[in-house]
Amino acid sequence: MKKKYIILGIVAVAAVAAYVFTPSLDSIVRRLVNKYGSEVTGTNVDLQEFNLSLSKGEGSISQITIANPKNYSAPYLFKLAEISVKVNLKSLTSNTIIIDEIKINKPEITYEMLSLTQNNISEVLKNIENYGQKGSQASDKSDKKAESQNTDEASSKKVIIKNLVIAGGDINIIAALPGKSQELSVKLPPIRMQGIGESRQGESIPSLIASVINKILTTASQTVIKSGAVDLKGIAQENLDTVVGGVKERIKSIGIFGK
Repeated sequence: MKKKYIILGIVAVAAVAAYVFTPSLDSIVRRLVNKYGSEVTGTNVDLQEFNLSLSKGEGSISQITIANPKNYSAPYLFKLAEISVKVNLKSLTSNTIIIDEIKINKPEITYEMLSLTQNNISEVLKNIENYGQKGSQASDKSDKKAESQNTDEASSKKVIIKNLVIAGGDINIIAALPGKSQELSVKLPPIRMQGIGESRQGESIPSLIASVINKILTTASQTVIKSGAVDLKGIAQENLDTVVGGVKERIKSIGIFGK
């Protein structure tokens, strides 16, 4: 009889823990992604909803958006609605959380050009580079008092992503160039990243976010340039003789003239 009651007690405690912990975990993940995503990109990142089943280790994200930098017409640089996640449940209580797989389906990226040398993706990539150089220690210290103990503990954990797959994406191109304004669309090629953070026994959450976003946006930028959807080379050639100094070098550095 005693054994029976002990087992029932364990089940009851586990049920209560699952009921209490799951919403707490979901809200912690949202806060961490929104906070560090916004700091890394220099623009607003919004994860609307995250759900994780503690019995299966499978979760889903309803929507993530990355807002455009200032002075761009499109509301979002990046938007997606379908993400599935598989988590190693045992790792949740360790210092390094292991995510077995993340599948991102049908992301929408907006590549918006204001000039030959200015576009939204390059601005965000520059913000990510600057964030990596300065680190996140200052922001971590300033926010310690404001965040709950659970959030503090979660933000100090390391993360490993074994497999990340991005498929079915579209890149919407808005080329607001003088005399050449147009809107086009090209496909984002499939992206796969494996063993993220494994070589260092886990990455910090900001570093992980920076690595994934950097890969997605760099691939999108290279895809637009290589696609020829916008005749960047022709436009640049028409205007190259009218620009001087550093501006000419910046146009060449875009890569549209080849090597």
